[in-house]
Amino acid sequence: MKSDRENAPKKSSKRIIRYIKPFLGLELGIAFLMMIVAGLSLLDPLAMKIVIDDVIIDRNIPLLNVIVIALIALFLLRCGMRVVINYLIQYVGQRILFNIRFDLFRHLEHLHIGFFTETKTGEIITRVNNDVSRVQDVLTTTLIALVTDIASIAIIIVIMLFLNWKLALLSMVIFPALFITQFYLGRKIKKKSRETRDKSAEIVSFFQETFSSIKLIQSFVKERFEAIRLLRKSKELINLRITLGVLGAVSASIAVFLSTLGPVIVLVYGARQVMAGALSLGSFVAFYAYVGRLFRPIFRLAQYNVSIQTARAAIDRIFEFFDVQPMIVDIPGSRRIERVRGEIDFEKVHFSYNPDEPVLIDVSMHIDPGQRVAVVGPSGVGKSTIVDLISRFHDPTSGRVLIDGTDLREIKLHSLRQHIGLVSQETILFNTTIRENIMYGNRRATKDEILEAARKADIHGFITSLPDGYDTVVGERGLRLSGGQCQRISIARTILKDPEILILDEAMSSLDTKSELFIHRALEPLMEKKTTIIVAHRLTSIIDADAIYVLYEGRFAEVGIHEDLMNRGGIYRMLWDQMTRESESRITKTRKSQNR
Repeated sequence: MKSDRENAPKKSSKRIIRYIKPFLGLELGIAFLMMIVAGLSLLDPLAMKIVIDDVIIDRNIPLLNVIVIALIALFLLRCGMRVVINYLIQYVGQRILFNIRFDLFRHLEHLHIGFFTETKTGEIITRVNNDVSRVQDVLTTTLIALVTDIASIAIIIVIMLFLNWKLALLSMVIFPALFITQFYLGRKIKKKSRETRDKSAEIVSFFQETFSSIKLIQSFVKERFEAIRLLRKSKELINLRITLGVLGAVSASIAVFLSTLGPVIVLVYGARQVMAGALSLGSFVAFYAYVGRLFRPIFRLAQYNVSIQTARAAIDRIFEFFDVQPMIVDIPGSRRIERVRGEIDFEKVHFSYNPDEPVLIDVSMHIDPGQRVAVVGPSGVGKSTIVDLISRFHDPTSGRVLIDGTDLREIKLHSLRQHIGLVSQETILFNTTIRENIMYGNRRATKDEILEAARKADIHGFITSLPDGYDTVVGERGLRLSGGQCQRISIARTILKDPEILILDEAMSSLDTKSELFIHRALEPLMEKKTTIIVAHRLTSIIDADAIYVLYEGRFAEVGIHEDLMNRGGIYRMLWDQMTRESESRITKTRKSQNR
């Protein structure tokens, strides 16, 4: 993410304004109501001045009664307005929060696969959740309160100048020192806030990674090692938070100290003015009350400064993700395709994730509609890259991939992927019911179609044996099911989609031999009607393939059917013999274990 940070605009805080604009009228209305509430509360010192100078001295009881009734009425009015203000703040805040989070989610959905392999899940979650919430607080509560307090300060200064302009100017001599120190500390707070949020995201990623790998950690007895790793990361975060807390405390302390000087100056100079007869006692008491009210919002400005600088760091982090552009996009002039025959061509395709490390070199392949083709080879040779190129998760570095004679880059992504069904080695289920997971392949499927897809995938019997049947919640990533059960649900999902092109990327890797053979038989009618690409480690699953492409060192080293490739005695034969030895070794170990 470092390069993305360097490319991110420095003025990301200005870009957030577009989320405020739709609610600008409401926010201004809220600020106006808050200013009315603040203005009404500023009448209290004036009432005190009248009571001292006019009621007490003149013993004017009727005037006192009028003042008391007016103050009670104003208090009730302020309480009612605060309820309305809080409702509007919550409404605006939640709408802004939703809009930012929704836009960010939609943007992330369309980013290239490489972004998600390079960026930790915890980092993404932290920015989408915590950072967006932090920004929402500032754009509503803090921003409106800031505007209101600035308006209150302006009104109070006007009243103070009206009461005694010399005393008013004297009380404000500390303003320059206050603003300079807050600006300086604000920059440091923003920097430390950014570092703190980055470290917090790192720890969230650590938790996510640890708990998703808990079985591995326990099997290697690495609980203490992981605890020490957490301790080290936490110490760094603790130190950053302490530093940030100290900076906030220093900022607040300076604001408090300077804010205290104002009333002290007024107390000393104003008392002398009263004793000299230049200022009435009521005016002095009212003025002193206004000074106290003046420095309360000024002190809050220091607190807002901490919140705003923290939010600016969060805004920068959010827009770093917005600035990451999708690598795979629809080009101008791309078109939708309604039907696909299933003819696939690779024309001299080169591909590499890193410029110095080519994965595919001059790869050419032709698949006829309805043909069943297998791609095999040693681990890490690029077999999954072949199917990723067909689904256009990546574009070739050079060369072309075509479907029905059309370059994939000339077809709209959404349209292309609608016609491709993928069952990958990594089985992914959502934390919802089995029915919902199967229906992900076709949201309009009927109950009978769902049951038929499950039967073909050899999972219907298991599902009906569960207490809740198809309404059973599978748990996060299918945790409540075995690997084979998850894989079969994934296959049922693809069957329900009924794509013209079917890709099985190590789809049987989690199944036992019996289930694998059963599913292959169940899929026979489906594969006969569709172009099927099978990436397999178990070579027994691709014996009947119409063509087998052997990928080795980035090239197709051999092409043919099973019998021909076995007779050649080349790489395919070597892979077959290796698989046979591994299978015999597993059988031997199982028998020994049973004899014990």
